[in-house]
Amino acid sequence: MRVPPKQGLPRARHLAGRAGSLLTGVVARAAENARDGETDLTDHEGTVLSLVHRIQPTSTYQILRIHEDSPVSNFNTSKGKIYPLIDRLLARGLLRKERVDSDARGTEHLWCTPKGEKTLRKWIREIKPTHLLLEDPLRTKVQSFYLLSPDEQIDWIIAAKDALNQRLEILDEYGKSVTVPFQEFVHDNAVRTTRARVAWLDKMLTAVLRSRGAADRAAE
Repeated sequence: MRVPPKQGLPRARHLAGRAGSLLTGVVARAAENARDGETDLTDHEGTVLSLVHRIQPTSTYQILRIHEDSPVSNFNTSKGKIYPLIDRLLARGLLRKERVDSDARGTEHLWCTPKGEKTLRKWIREIKPTHLLLEDPLRTKVQSFYLLSPDEQIDWIIAAKDALNQRLEILDEYGKSVTVPFQEFVHDNAVRTTRARVAWLDKMLTAVLRSRGAADRAAE
């Protein structure tokens, strides 16, 4: 049921005020952490540092392989990105490395330091505004849908749906082949968010088909 404007406006103001209070708390905690000398992590840095902590000892090569094989990771795993990131974590004392003497290739194991674990705990607790409504390239493209013909719009929606349904099948197989902490929740999040995107595309497809049908009837 549609909420009348006079009823909906106070609720919207209440929600906006609540969101503002939450963001104020986030900023205050960030300032407190800065005073305490804690090191901030970008989400890319936190992702890599948390992976090292879970599977240590590990190597940069193993980190690259894990991200390349994961269907739920959109982190840029190119060597040109990952090696400088690891170097930054090492330079800041969040990681330490140890050469494997028995490996003639000069492999170095990576470990999370106590400082790294403390910083990682802080990163996990932190909820930033950018974590609440994630960027979606499909959603962004739809804003320029007016540049496509109705047929092109329909083809795009169907192709996107097919790709997402294929990704659901991959997620199912991947979930059976790996074991990670809180795997049930992590897997459920990936599946539910993907299904939500499929449902969104279904709704959009229905609207585009209805609009095209109305236009065709008007042209007769």
